Amino acid sequence: MKNLLLVFFVVISAVLSGNGQQAATVISELEKHELLEELVQRLGQTEADRLARGVDHLRSLWMEADGDHVAFHDFCMKQFIPSGETLDKAFEIAEAQFEAINGYRRELSLVLDYPLTTMLRPVTELDRMVAGANFQPDFFKNKLALAIALNFPYYTHEEKEQFGPEWTRKQWAMVRLGDRFDFRVDPTKEPEALRLPDELRDYTSLYILSMDQVLSPTMEVLFPPGTRLNSHNGLRDEIKGLYSRKDPLQSQRTLNTIVMHIIHQTIPACMIGETPYYWEPEANKVYKKEENRFVEVSFTPEADTRYQVLHHNMTSKMRQDSKYAAGSTYLSRTFDNVQLSEAKIVSLLKSVVGAPEKKAVANLIEKNLGRKLEPFDIWFTNFNDTPDHDMDQLDQVLRQKYPTPMAFQQDIPAILQKVGFSRFEADFIGSRIVVDPIPSGGHANGPQMRGANAHLRTRFEKDGLNYKGYRVAMHEIGHNIEQIVSTYITDHYSLKGIPSSPYTEAMADLLAYRSMVALGVNAEYSAREKSQNALAAFWFVCEIGAVALHEIRVWNWLYLHPDATMEELKEATMDIAKGLWNEYFAEIFGVRDVPIFAIYNHFISGALYLHSYPLGNIVMMQLEEQFEGGDFAEELIRVCKIGKLTPDQWIIEATGKPLSAEPLLQATRKALEVR
Repeated sequence: MKNLLLVFFVVISAVLSGNGQQAATVISELEKHELLEELVQRLGQTEADRLARGVDHLRSLWMEADGDHVAFHDFCMKQFIPSGETLDKAFEIAEAQFEAINGYRRELSLVLDYPLTTMLRPVTELDRMVAGANFQPDFFKNKLALAIALNFPYYTHEEKEQFGPEWTRKQWAMVRLGDRFDFRVDPTKEPEALRLPDELRDYTSLYILSMDQVLSPTMEVLFPPGTRLNSHNGLRDEIKGLYSRKDPLQSQRTLNTIVMHIIHQTIPACMIGETPYYWEPEANKVYKKEENRFVEVSFTPEADTRYQVLHHNMTSKMRQDSKYAAGSTYLSRTFDNVQLSEAKIVSLLKSVVGAPEKKAVANLIEKNLGRKLEPFDIWFTNFNDTPDHDMDQLDQVLRQKYPTPMAFQQDIPAILQKVGFSRFEADFIGSRIVVDPIPSGGHANGPQMRGANAHLRTRFEKDGLNYKGYRVAMHEIGHNIEQIVSTYITDHYSLKGIPSSPYTEAMADLLAYRSMVALGVNAEYSAREKSQNALAAFWFVCEIGAVALHEIRVWNWLYLHPDATMEELKEATMDIAKGLWNEYFAEIFGVRDVPIFAIYNHFISGALYLHSYPLGNIVMMQLEEQFEGGDFAEELIRVCKIGKLTPDQWIIEATGKPLSAEPLLQATRKALEVR
């Protein structure tokens, strides 16, 4: 019997050793096997698999500070909980307590970060220090994490895919509880931090351009007084918004020129932030206004600061590789966290970015514009064949309707009813959303416990919410719906949420594409609007999919050239962007070597997140196909309740089919047929 047990544990260890976790250095294989034999003899063969997984996982996390092999033995003997009623009770306690821990930590963080996030007043150094305080408890120090790891063993993604379809909801929740402590940082392997100069730590968030100081080639001010745009979001979104306004071409060309100056770092440094100067981007000349005339002055270009920040952010993340198992990289860990392989993500993106439908959609855009495409038309959005809405009038309506964040917050239940939620559902969800104004962009901060609120953040101008801010807000409402439903209604706290970031973006865009219905401009989400949105989703995935491929390729390049200088990274960034443009868009646009895909601030942050946006629209169109003919609100709540399965199993449960770009491509072809 003893020999049979030894063989069993050797086989199980061989299987578990491929999970990519941190290698054990404290507890030997022999000590582990002897402990397992003792535990199985004591608890019975029915616990053998749980014991093998739990002890092996615990061993991967156990460090010298936790004690020697005797301490490890005693911990396992004392803390292992047999299956049955006792384990069920421990699971209930863990779920309740982690909800409280996560929930109250989030509420504290919300308060401490509020001045930095909303910028309702000037931010002080004290604000920064308070927000930077670490209130993260060390669950390894008090051995709670070790007890969870022992009793709720770790399963690899491959094992979840293999066994998950047969698991009950409760089994899934127990596995996700075990995922909470899948890795432990060894403090002895913590690399020395790379320091970014203080003046650059808020580089992207403070990169604001005074657009009322920007001149056309004929020396006319192009934008209204007080117009402030950040890079990249503000510049890109302004180009998008101008398609629905009169005579946009000169302003769009100027914005595109500014984008190119930022990428090439030829932008005058004096034009970043509030400035007394005026700038004509086409000739790249700077002026001071003296009485009623412009006088040219000399300037210094921005000193490759953008690529200094990029180089710092990327290399800082790469240095963290030393803390993980051999072969683990920031790239591999990112895709492991998304639970979709790099190869699968790249394949999905290429299936759209390289789709033959792209040419037909480009022809449709040219027909709509009445001119040849220019590079910035990669951001085209206005697929409405017979425009019903004057955007200036929409801005005016929105400003009157929502002059303050509170006005918008109070109307959210009504907005939700317009898109199909019952009054009870709309009140339940809408009453749990708080609206905060922020300088630019958008964000949704979800509750981490029942009783807490979701926070929706978007930009309010001085005179109220315009359509651009409203469209962002609708996207964030989609996030908030998922966050509230999964927190309050999902059956197990450990299953709260969505499998990975692309799926959260899908939830958000399902609402964003219903903006006109929510505003009451359109009575229903009509077949015509669905057709327009399908084309918009396809073109968006072509654009942002190429941006995501750019980000992935730059990361792979830097891993191949880890000692690259900032100047070399800058050159590679632009070369890769131009290469993608030439590969997928040069023939359609009639121009080569355009580096426009390098403008995104997400990329400069080094977050490796951009793939979430195109994948989110791919997921969204698969959900739209499933929702067709059904009750939108009912279906949306149903899929939000599925929780944190693996992405592949989630989409199958949501739609009955594996993840595919085909629903998006089919919807695009159908939309083209009726145009």
